Amino acid sequence: MSATAIVPRWEWRCFAPSVTVLAHAASIPADAAPRESNETYILDLTGRISQNVKIRDGVLDVKRLLQTDAEGLELWEPVLKARFPLSRTDVATVFGPWMQSPAALTRESYTFKQLVEDTVAPLPALRVIEVHKSRRGSTFAGCLAELAQIRVDSERVESFSLEHADPKRLLAALQTLGLDARANTNYILGLKRALGLEHAVA
Repeated sequence: MSATAIVPRWEWRCFAPSVTVLAHAASIPADAAPRESNETYILDLTGRISQNVKIRDGVLDVKRLLQTDAEGLELWEPVLKARFPLSRTDVATVFGPWMQSPAALTRESYTFKQLVEDTVAPLPALRVIEVHKSRRGSTFAGCLAELAQIRVDSERVESFSLEHADPKRLLAALQTLGLDARANTNYILGLKRALGLEHAVA
């Protein structure tokens, strides 16, 4: 990913059994064809939330949490998007913020299986989970709006999110929807709660 392509965005998200009312209020069309995807997330089971690491369509996608403002909005920055096999440098980049020490990176490159078996599986504080998403999106008050229906293991949950590069624009959209006082729950925390893993590691 080139430096000019990096655009940090402020994000707000909530999870619930159903967010249909929010999706309707944000003008996300109910009859729009959803984008279906199977994704793999690597979760840090400690209390830290430093980054979001997922694999979709053979591409590793990493975003870092840069800042949480006074209103609870979170600023996320894309830092890596790489197709498998990954370079040794790519793997080292993934592990830095987790404060976890993988086994010696002896390979020049890593397939998805090698990443999981050689570096993630030996660390009890990390967990690999499979997620299916069905997503529909639109814009609301200038922000990106998305409804996601999520299946993880046997659990099903829905998520509604808003994103924008300007936190004031995002907060204004939330106020219009009456959501500005509601807690912001990012993807990592939402998935951990859905699986009962929020307090898995002290």
